[in-house]
Amino acid sequence: MKYAIISDVHANPQALLRVLADAESCGAEQVICAGDVVGYGHDPAGAIRILRQRCIPTVMGNHDRAVANYVGTGYMIGCAQDGVARHRAELGEDDLAWLRSLPYVYLGDGFEVAHASFCSPMSMRYVHDRLDARDSLFNGRERRQFIGHTHLEALFRVGFVTDPHYPDSEQLEPHDFKMEEGWQYLVNVGSVGYPRVKPYSSYVIYDSTTGEVQFRRVEFDFDGYKSTLRAKSIPVPPWMEEMGKERGV
Repeated sequence: MKYAIISDVHANPQALLRVLADAESCGAEQVICAGDVVGYGHDPAGAIRILRQRCIPTVMGNHDRAVANYVGTGYMIGCAQDGVARHRAELGEDDLAWLRSLPYVYLGDGFEVAHASFCSPMSMRYVHDRLDARDSLFNGRERRQFIGHTHLEALFRVGFVTDPHYPDSEQLEPHDFKMEEGWQYLVNVGSVGYPRVKPYSSYVIYDSTTGEVQFRRVEFDFDGYKSTLRAKSIPVPPWMEEMGKERGV
């Protein structure tokens, strides 16, 4: 079966619709969201509505949990805390209840999806390097894991050897590839609605039958998105301003 695995929509329904259209054009039969539907952006209700109307399985992200339960904001940067407070005030009880109902892990056909590391998914630990990836893979249920959280595409693999405490493990440049026997894989699918490096949405197409993974990058109206943030008096983060300079905006 061919899956589209997305993450970190962050209240950007315009980017979400672009990604869903691209996934459909790629033949995706099922979309799964790795969390952080809300937070940061301008339209949390719109993002939630799309996922709910299309019955897209979604796991709990740290911003989802913070908005739904108003917990876990102490470590967040200022604009993240502002987004949590704003979205909690904007959303109705039905949408808040939906956020509270989200599971921390989605179990698929030989793979699993969470927002962050599978080393205690509720802790929302970041996966920054191959050692973090190894811990996640060793604590999960499947040998193929998909996550978000960092907003950065990433690819890690861990090999099976005689001593499980010292396996071969490495971080690779994100690229289209086919999963091979003898390896465990952790893939970070990037961010749909709140990019950190380049002004596009990122997600992956995963074929559970062939083991093929394709990293997808989809353009959306990035300049219009920043204008919308400003119109609602939502701060545009410095890294997004830098992306604009690269594009001559």
